[in-house]
Parts: sequence; C-alpha cells; structure tokens
Amino acid sequence: MTLDRIVAYDFIAIYGRHFGIADSNLHGDNDYGFSELSTRRAVLQEALKTLVLDGLVKATRQSEGFCYKITETGYRFCHGQKTEYANTYRQLVKTTHKKYAEASEVELMTAISRKSAEALRR
Repeated sequence: MTLDRIVAYDFIAIYGRHFGIADSNLHGDNDYGFSELSTRRAVLQEALKTLVLDGLVKATRQSEGFCYKITETGYRFCHGQKTEYANTYRQLVKTTHKKYAEASEVELMTAISRKSAEALRR
C-alpha cells in the first residue's frame, strides 16, 4: 500500500461518518477536520520511517513508488492493542478497505475533496 492510500484510509476511517462507514466520527465533529489531511500525511510519512526501522512494516520499491506492508511482528503488535479506540479504529480501517479497495488513489482523494467541499458548505 502506498503512503497516499494509507493517508486516505486513515483519514476516511477517522472521519467515517462523512464517508458513510460509521455513525459518528472517531475524533468527533469539528470545523477543521478536513484541514488535517496534509498534516496527517507528514505525520504518517515520518511514522512509516520509524515503523520500517523497527521492523513492524516492510517497504518495497514498486513502479508507483514505495509500498508498505505490515510484517508479522507489526501485525502482532497491532493486534496486541486492546483499547476501545484501537478496536474501533481497526474495524473502521477494515470497513474503509472493503468500500475503497478498488478505488485508485486519485479516486480516494477526489472522494475526500468532495466531502471537504460539502463540509465547508454546511
């Protein structure tokens, strides 16, 4: 999975109500949620570097750029997180993937842009 797809899935999962995958947004409702996207990308890019160095994620160079995949160690760590937030987030990401697995990164970002424009009109 590319960084851009990870960012999009993360964003959609957190603001799931806007995308029809949840009854409420994991981080609640706020007027600035959609402005977080560029910041979240930078944070996730740095986090992926650390996760790769720690052996929790594997990075491979592909034609579309670097792709990331969780390792067995990363999977065990992830599923060792048992908080309500972690469980809800995991479920939302699974739901996001089911809904958008066939979408291109351009389509994902277009969906986010549309929802952002709708939110601004409210």
